[in-house]
Amino acid sequence: MLQGVIKKENLIFLICLFIGICSLNVVPVHAKEKEVVRVGYYENEIFQEGASEGAVKSGYAYEYYRKLSEYTGWEYEYVYGTYNELYKQLVDGQIDLLAGIAMLDDRVGVIAYPDLAMGSELYSLIKHDTDDSISSNPASFEGKKIGILDSAMVNALSDYLFEQKVSADIITYDDYASLFEDFENSQLDIAAVEGSGTYSREGIEVLCSFGTTDYYLCVNINRPDLLFTLNQAQNLLAIEEPNYINSLRNKYFSGSVSSLAFSGSEKEWIAANKTLDVGYIEDFLPYCATDSEGNVTGVVKDVIPMILGALNLEDIEVTYHGYKSYDEMLSDMNSGAIDLAFPVEGSLFYSEENGIYQSSPLVSTNNELVYKGDYDSSSVKTLAVYMNSGLQYYYTIAAFPDAQLKFYDSVDACMEAVQKDEVDGTILNGLRAYNLLRNSKYHGLSATQLIGKDDLCFGIEIGNKGLLKLINRGLSVLDEDYVLNTASRYSDNLYKYGLKDFLKDNSEIGIAFLIIVFLIILVILVLQSERKIAKEKAQRFAIQKIFDQMIMAFAQMIDKKDEYTSGHSFRVAEYSRKLARKIGYSEALAQKVYNIALLHDIGKIAVPSRILHKPECLDDNEYSIVKEHASLGKEILQEIDSLPEIALGAGYHHEKYDGTGYPEGLKGEAIPKIAQIISVADAFDAMYSTRPYRKRMDLEDCLMEIRKGEGTQFNPELAEAFIELVHDGWLDKIDTDNDVLWW
Repeated sequence: MLQGVIKKENLIFLICLFIGICSLNVVPVHAKEKEVVRVGYYENEIFQEGASEGAVKSGYAYEYYRKLSEYTGWEYEYVYGTYNELYKQLVDGQIDLLAGIAMLDDRVGVIAYPDLAMGSELYSLIKHDTDDSISSNPASFEGKKIGILDSAMVNALSDYLFEQKVSADIITYDDYASLFEDFENSQLDIAAVEGSGTYSREGIEVLCSFGTTDYYLCVNINRPDLLFTLNQAQNLLAIEEPNYINSLRNKYFSGSVSSLAFSGSEKEWIAANKTLDVGYIEDFLPYCATDSEGNVTGVVKDVIPMILGALNLEDIEVTYHGYKSYDEMLSDMNSGAIDLAFPVEGSLFYSEENGIYQSSPLVSTNNELVYKGDYDSSSVKTLAVYMNSGLQYYYTIAAFPDAQLKFYDSVDACMEAVQKDEVDGTILNGLRAYNLLRNSKYHGLSATQLIGKDDLCFGIEIGNKGLLKLINRGLSVLDEDYVLNTASRYSDNLYKYGLKDFLKDNSEIGIAFLIIVFLIILVILVLQSERKIAKEKAQRFAIQKIFDQMIMAFAQMIDKKDEYTSGHSFRVAEYSRKLARKIGYSEALAQKVYNIALLHDIGKIAVPSRILHKPECLDDNEYSIVKEHASLGKEILQEIDSLPEIALGAGYHHEKYDGTGYPEGLKGEAIPKIAQIISVADAFDAMYSTRPYRKRMDLEDCLMEIRKGEGTQFNPELAEAFIELVHDGWLDKIDTDNDVLWW
């Protein structure tokens, strides 16, 4: 009987190989020699920090350097000093680059300016908020001590004071550290600051602005080759990432000194309110919804605390109120039951009609027209509208004023009406449409993007200008990428991809998989029914052997599916086994870890080959599809209930120790230990393997990245154990005896 079973197993092995065969393309990658560029690096709060050997670097300019390196291939050698010292070195040719330089006539020809600025600066004067002798009236500056960085600001301040006919004592400084030390110790009455370069300071008040200028990343005049490369890189950056400068500015300068200078109406609202009541639509994921336990979920839950935190208003208590009806929510706003309504859309006319202000947009997205069959704009005569969604209603009548509207009691009902040809289409927010249409019941529908962006805003009752300004101030802090990334996390709830969908989309793989699962179960049942043929241990070895070979077949099928990572499953399994032994697992348990790790990427069999084999960077939709392999792997393997850990390894190996991973955002020890082990091994193999777009990293560089991920991506103890494992030479040891009973 056992021999017959083994023959069946060999047949299964051949089936798996046949299913997994795919073409392999090897693209040679040639390393380009790096050019070392000397960068002057001075300490300037938020703009660039860490101006000493070995210090951690950060800031606007530092991140700008790193971004340019992606276009130039430059490797940087940092030279430290004060701004004035480094400017002289730039003029003398001792360094190649220096950031944050304004364009002045006497500098042109001495240093080289690129075509594009790296940013712009607003100059402001600030005072201590307790000093009543100084006001926004320039006459109150007379005779005061004004501290200023020895830079282009000095000329701008001198011109401003001259125009205002004010005589003040201007004191110049070589660096901001000394300037702010004197200001905070009351040695200065006023400080002249770069409005976007002075991070959140309490106890200050902005008096006025006195000038503005662009600033540049300047080049040694004797290095036209560097200037040419810099111009090319900046122009490419402007074309390929047009919002990069704005996003960088929002990231680092959102907490500027001006952002803390509340207006009178804002101060009045803060003084009068200890709570903030937020109304939201209950069925509008990823932006807002009510979960199964009656609690708020979606982007709004994360954004409101983020806004209050950025304004130092964490003491305000936030309450959320869910609404099924848009009109009911606005009615409660007008009656004073809530302070904020979310979301309201970008039509100012309809907002005025409803008695509300619109905030700045939280996010701007395209809407999608969902339709059936072939799209023809002239044929759109009837549209389905969710009766409780004023948001959808107002956009629809604005975009299709001549269309006949039919009202339904849910978004699902609207989409079903399109499927049944009751209407020509329905309009959905772009992020919602994409995920809803991925559900198998809507596979007969398509979507086309409508012209123009739709702004999703907060609504505030007309007259409540203090709260409006506060919300707008807080929104200016948020990076749109943060909002979109948060939205993508909640978008998954709109799409349920089950085993039924997988089998429908991949019928040939599904049939083979079901046959294999059936045979595995059959083999186990047959062997269990013949206990009298051999001792229990022999039976378990027989089952284990078949199971091992089945797993091997699956692993080969997985690796054949993705030509770029051939052998990945086996290497990750081997690294996982060695790590398990390093942390004290027995030989049997370590072998069990090996077998579980072999199938950690089984979900990739459902990822379309065109995505896995794509040589360019994946777009957001493609990356979202790739990420689904973890959840699908778990769902497939949890059918094997005799080895529950095998599903955990596949399902959670992309979770991160700090909770930022996927698919469930598990944190710390909530992540199964087997998945924690595989996570380290998987990341190491990804770095230590050659890919079409790069050579493999040096071993020590890989280990350095593992160490950097301790506590964020990896369990610190496992990461350190893996590093020790490599340093002890275990990585190169060959296991010769794996004949242990792990089943």
